[in-house]
Amino acid sequence: MCKSRHSRSHAASTAGLLNRRLAGVLLVLCLPGLGQVRRADPPATKQSGMPYLANSPNGTIYLSFLDFLGSEGHALRVARWTGSGWSAPETVAQGKNWFVNWADFPSIAALPDGSMLAHWLARPAGGGRYGYGIHVAKRGKDGQGWREIHGMNLDGKEDYAGFLTFIPNSPGAIYLAPPAAAKPGAHYHEGADEEGHRKTVRFVLFGSDSMAAKDLELDSDACSCCQTAIGRTRDGYVAAYRDHSAGEIRDISVVRYHNGAWTQPRTLHADGWKINGCPTDGPSIATQGNQAGIVWLTRVGGQAKIQVALSRDGGSTFGAPTRVDEGNPLGRASLTVLDGKSYVAIWLEKKGDSQLEIRVRRIAFDGRKSESMVISVAPLGRETGFPKVAVSGHQMIVTWRDGQVRAASISKTELVKKELL
Repeated sequence: MCKSRHSRSHAASTAGLLNRRLAGVLLVLCLPGLGQVRRADPPATKQSGMPYLANSPNGTIYLSFLDFLGSEGHALRVARWTGSGWSAPETVAQGKNWFVNWADFPSIAALPDGSMLAHWLARPAGGGRYGYGIHVAKRGKDGQGWREIHGMNLDGKEDYAGFLTFIPNSPGAIYLAPPAAAKPGAHYHEGADEEGHRKTVRFVLFGSDSMAAKDLELDSDACSCCQTAIGRTRDGYVAAYRDHSAGEIRDISVVRYHNGAWTQPRTLHADGWKINGCPTDGPSIATQGNQAGIVWLTRVGGQAKIQVALSRDGGSTFGAPTRVDEGNPLGRASLTVLDGKSYVAIWLEKKGDSQLEIRVRRIAFDGRKSESMVISVAPLGRETGFPKVAVSGHQMIVTWRDGQVRAASISKTELVKKELL
């Protein structure tokens, strides 16, 4: 539920300074049905978290994560996958007044000209405990240094803007924010709190001068603390997010940027999930050419399901959803392109009363699926965070949290060779 957003961060409850890891751990795990998983943990502190993966246009994988610095606060780091391990991390920014939360995490994007964008969340001076805004930094194409280019402070001390997702390889993003101003005749559904809990979906585009060239509202009333998703097809951008509709229905909606304009939101699939609060589990999107796939969690009727819907026309239409999980999912699914014929989905599946399995499954563009495979096990709870997956060449990199940021590498062949059913 959304109120869990106000829980203390995993790092805030840990006292004292922690020793910095000087090198990642590389080991081999043997798991049923998977063969070998090569663990390759990044050089991060013991209380690090919020991992995020992004590909550059040439396929290089980058990892961002938060390091806990004790009384000095937190630092946002970025490391590059070398093919056998991680480069020494760069520091994007650090501070003492950041908002660090298991569900609203920093992200990165690598742009075609060699520059990069990164974002994190921070409280303004004099702000409330749960009030925070988005901050964006850019590293130039020469690779030298990061500088903040965008910051957001909100009028309400306990209000927030977050859940930002960059467009892959593009200087744009979508995010959640309070309404900029009340619109004449605007309708907000029951449960939308006009005192700061109502959230809109917005699109921001940064110009060549790094200024916000566009900042547009795409939906005036969305679920208030679920992750957003955006991709780009040949026909334009496709964005997905958990919406908030009459009757407290919180299904997934889609908007497209096509022919120079954004479309009106439409429901991806009418699950009809009624829940009196945000489930803090948004959709994920992956695109290639005019192929698009969206994966998401629903608990309609009290039954948890992770579903995927596929499009072959740039997100204009999507087919009926199919189930991804193995029958007992926690959720937190993510999707990326595996190769020219398929995606790979990653999610958390419950295993008993105290453990989670991090599972992956290949999903072909035509909807056929492979047998799922276990990457690792992790403790049941928020501290595992949201697992992420990225693919480069013949390698697939997976990252999650188990006491600190973890990562593993497996051969893409391990998935490709699985029969599609």
